[in-house]
Amino acid sequence: MTRIRVCVAASAAVLTLTLAACTGAGEAPSPTAPETQPTVTVPHRSVGKDVPMRLGEGVIPPTNRWYSSLAFGDPGLPVFPKPLSFAPIEGGFTMGLTRPVASAHAILAPGVEDVTATIEGARDFGEVTHADPVGVILAMGDARISLAQGWPVVGITADADVTITLSVAFEAVGDGVGEAVTGQSRYGVLVRDGEVAGDVISLDDGGSAQLFAVPEGTSAVAFAKALGDPVLGVGWAGEADGREATTTLTYAENTVLTMPAERASAAGLPCELGTYQTIHGEYAVCAAGKVTWPVPTVAPRGSLDLSHLTADERAAIRAAVRQDIINEAALPSDSYFGAKALFRLANLVLIAEELGESDVEELARLTLTDALRQWADPGRCEITESRCFVYDPRLKGMVGMTPSFGSEDFNDHHFHYGYLLHAAAVAAQGDAELLADIGPVLDQVAADIASGPSDAGAVFPPIRAFDPFEGHSWASGFAPFADANNQESSSEAVTAWNGVALWAQLRGNSALEARARWMLSAEAEATRRLWLAPNLSAFLEFDHTISVLEWGSKRDYATWFSAEPAAMLGIQLIPMSPVAPAYLGVIDPGQISRSVAEASANGSQVQFGDYLLMYSALSGLEAQARAWDAALELPDSAIDDANSRAYLLAFVASI
Repeated sequence: MTRIRVCVAASAAVLTLTLAACTGAGEAPSPTAPETQPTVTVPHRSVGKDVPMRLGEGVIPPTNRWYSSLAFGDPGLPVFPKPLSFAPIEGGFTMGLTRPVASAHAILAPGVEDVTATIEGARDFGEVTHADPVGVILAMGDARISLAQGWPVVGITADADVTITLSVAFEAVGDGVGEAVTGQSRYGVLVRDGEVAGDVISLDDGGSAQLFAVPEGTSAVAFAKALGDPVLGVGWAGEADGREATTTLTYAENTVLTMPAERASAAGLPCELGTYQTIHGEYAVCAAGKVTWPVPTVAPRGSLDLSHLTADERAAIRAAVRQDIINEAALPSDSYFGAKALFRLANLVLIAEELGESDVEELARLTLTDALRQWADPGRCEITESRCFVYDPRLKGMVGMTPSFGSEDFNDHHFHYGYLLHAAAVAAQGDAELLADIGPVLDQVAADIASGPSDAGAVFPPIRAFDPFEGHSWASGFAPFADANNQESSSEAVTAWNGVALWAQLRGNSALEARARWMLSAEAEATRRLWLAPNLSAFLEFDHTISVLEWGSKRDYATWFSAEPAAMLGIQLIPMSPVAPAYLGVIDPGQISRSVAEASANGSQVQFGDYLLMYSALSGLEAQARAWDAALELPDSAIDDANSRAYLLAFVASI
């Protein structure tokens, strides 16, 4: 069986890539040359906020990470390497074990300040000196503070003799191991090449301290015994075949890892060090330095299968596609609604082509290709402020003009650009001239959100928004929130990686296609697991079937834009792209029905009513028939601007 692989080894100094020769279990990936990134051909211009940045030399600005607030904006906001919280303070940090509490509309685990550490000689909030998709290092005085998702430890590595004063006294319980009880939790510390005496840790040059919350069901001594040296970066690897997509994270030769209990079981790890409770349920605690886990593969898809339509269905969809294309309004020019409009047009082109409506197909294709050529003109932003791209040399990324929803500050790039890349892949299929015209700039757009590992001279970061540990993306560029980063529209994230995969396949970029297939599969699994079909058995007070906003420290039944139940579910479905049945169709029909019922309390003639019908059609033949009838009568006002009546009908009929 053929496998597509992409592997990365990370350290505090360098990220390196292996595309094919990944090593065996228990070994770090072997380094090879980084991938070549596309040449930036658009104008260089910073158009967003002049946000303060706390970055060491050579560090690519880590936008859209779980820890982004450590690097940007006002200092002092907490971040959440589950199950811990961590917040920098002037000259040190606070940390603690979070404890989830559920209510009717949220599951909360806010920051905890049980242990405060003040580092001798540190005078500020630190600067990020290493940033990878999973882990981060802050330099504070003569100490480096390391954090990583999946590693339930705050690591301190001394670059000179250094003294750290703690807010609580630790009692010696073993060789180099101390324990303290504060608040509701027990904490441990392991010191190497130094000592802990009450509330003071003294480290020799090169020494280390590792602070941790003691899990339920184990002791500080047992936990410390499993720890190796502090983690100084996390290697990440993804691969996909026709059945499974796997993620591998490499932390260290030996350490302690924590992860969802189901993942630990699937990975076959020894997890005898107790458990933590998190906003995502129980996390197992395992003595391991590396973990690999599978999710079902989701293959990218650019069109619906209309081969089994009945004569009546074909007639209804044919009439709808003609009307949709003839009534097509002027295209928006911003980076979000403009890209959604092109996505809608691309789907109409394919439907018209499939049904033999060549005259309206030609009309829609002409509109689509003209707009794509504008977006892909490298010099267009020299003469206008819309339908074009600039490159921000400070934040290292592409900004679509006119920006929307804060995209100039690197919010939501994967949402916006996924629509555009999908449309470009559809339009340029079989059109070599168009592909040559739009290819160079859209390669840069794809690189903005889906680049591979890179060297110090890179113009884009690796996998800008995607978090390999969580299996999903983060949407806020700077994450200026007390709850850390967040993502609302899981479905637009899936659409993003589907669009990148389609574009990469068309461009013959096998490394990018491999990476996109892996991210598509992981994001689809996370969408089911966290948003649309979550296991909420540990949170009986939570009164809903889905989660809507996933944050670092909470899960919220709320959106950024509406309090309506239809919006809560609809934002997890938009735009019901052709790949949607592959990952949504495996959700339990009862779960789909319950979620649609909650969202449709005011009927289907509401915002996102079209997507509610499309989702309901996945729950069975009777629901599909009802959705078809309702779709024929749905008013135009209830059809989203990424959708059309023809696509709505075609989607329901094609299931």
